[in-house]
Amino acid sequence: MSLFANTVLVTGADSHGIGRAVALGLAKAGADVAVHWYRDRAKADDLAAQIAALGRRAVLVHADMGDAAAARAAVVQADEALGGLGILVCNAAHIQRKPFLEITDADWDAVHGVNLRGYFACAQTAAQRMVRRGGGGRIVMVSSINQAHASPDLAHYVASKGGVMMLARSMALELAPHGITVNCVAPGTIETDINRHMLADAEFRARKLAPVPLARAGTPEDVAGAVVYLAGKGAGYVTGSTITVDGGLTIA
Repeated sequence: MSLFANTVLVTGADSHGIGRAVALGLAKAGADVAVHWYRDRAKADDLAAQIAALGRRAVLVHADMGDAAAARAAVVQADEALGGLGILVCNAAHIQRKPFLEITDADWDAVHGVNLRGYFACAQTAAQRMVRRGGGGRIVMVSSINQAHASPDLAHYVASKGGVMMLARSMALELAPHGITVNCVAPGTIETDINRHMLADAEFRARKLAPVPLARAGTPEDVAGAVVYLAGKGAGYVTGSTITVDGGLTIA
């Protein structure tokens, strides 16, 4: 896979999940990677070491993506450290399960602060810098099948992901004249650190995977493959779109 550019920032890469797989996938495809982390420096250091072992440069960027100013500063830091970002992958996310009638204003703000405002802050800052350098770039937003499909106890999360989808589409429209594409990747049930303990329960796993036509949970690498494609030269005519990575769940 030939990438559009060889410099990328991946947010939310400090876990054994989608962000880590995306960072490694892009490094394998030839990118130097700015690894954003928030909670786990040790995992970020380990990821940076793996990227370096692939012969690519890795820099660490720390920020609370729920803080718009910090999110913007992280993009600037990554842009300057790598000599100009060509690719941005917004992946950092916050999920909380709570019945609609019990969601507080603080709950809403915490979820939307990371999932929507954080994406907006990162994407706008990256796009501004891309445009100032003459245009051209790739922005990929890791969303969720919940951007278009409701789930119980997730009203605030679902609303944030629906916002990500429409933000990406609006950005794609306005940034097209600058040669910047903007797309979403919408994962379904992906086995990561967040849900691995739940999927280890045989009854829960069977119930969760019963509606999935491919009859398995996805892997972070499944999602990374879609992101790498959208960051590649071959996806130059794809913008404002969503690639759904859910094993067929939403078509069943």
